[in-house]
Amino acid sequence: MVRSLIALPIAIVGTVLHFAAAIPAQAVTFQLGWTGQIAGFSISGSFGYDETRSYADGIVRTRDLDFLTVSFFAPDGTLLRTYLNNHLDPGTNFNFDTRTQQILQLGNFNDPDGINIGAPNYDRESGNDLSQARGLSFWSKPPRGTTPHVHFDDWADEFGFPVGFSTHEDVAFFERTTAQLLATGRVGAAYRDNPFSPLDSLGQPAIAVVPEPTTILGLGIAGVAGLFAKKRATQIGKHD
Repeated sequence: MVRSLIALPIAIVGTVLHFAAAIPAQAVTFQLGWTGQIAGFSISGSFGYDETRSYADGIVRTRDLDFLTVSFFAPDGTLLRTYLNNHLDPGTNFNFDTRTQQILQLGNFNDPDGINIGAPNYDRESGNDLSQARGLSFWSKPPRGTTPHVHFDDWADEFGFPVGFSTHEDVAFFERTTAQLLATGRVGAAYRDNPFSPLDSLGQPAIAVVPEPTTILGLGIAGVAGLFAKKRATQIGKHD
């Protein structure tokens, strides 16, 4: 069964209009994107920083960002929520290596090589007060053994989606195939017979799209949307 293609352009247009007037001339802008391994939830957004500054070890940290926005989407492409100025929110942890142009996400959600964007993380092992859990989060977990992975969570079950893996709406294990996740018996019943990713594929980390010009307007709405849509369409096509 073919899943619906995510409608990224609307979210990206909103991002452009919101930030275009505020971005300093020296800011470099990247788009970010991710799609889950089991259910096909996704995130997209943008971030920017002053490329004329120097950063310790070449890493741009949350406090260094000029802006960060992220949108969360359901598997059918429905926009669930957008977090504007997410770099200013409590609990946000975002780290970008300017040398490799990669978003760091192999460590724990609150570590210098981890990620937590959207709402604060309320994982039961994090020590947070679960009675306060709310919002949507994309966050990383250190490897249990040798398996780093990331999660998509609706902490208060606000949208009522079935779980994708364990207690999470979706996950991506960078060193495990979809077939291996199914073999654990922890994939949600809604997806056991029809996971989003092909059985032989590994879960993917969030990626940063390298910009050609140095302004968000020059990046091109259609070009960015098309890049993520093409990647997602390729994945969806494997389920025909």
